[in-house]
Amino acid sequence: MSVDTSRIGTAGFYKRAMRILKLAKKPDRSEVFLVIKITAAGMTILGLIAYVIRFIIFSVLLRNPY
Repeated sequence: MSVDTSRIGTAGFYKRAMRILKLAKKPDRSEVFLVIKITAAGMTILGLIAYVIRFIIFSVLLRNPY
């Protein structure tokens, strides 16, 4: 006789997921705005880095076309 381990794994997963959902809480307004600020700052920094790299590459290529 063999034991079906797929059901045991699925049941264990749902049990752990429900435990995590019981501990989770909805973020308040300040936490949401903090995440938005951090995300915007990260996107701005990455955009500036990409712009500087592109500016350097184009200035080198345009200065020496051959």
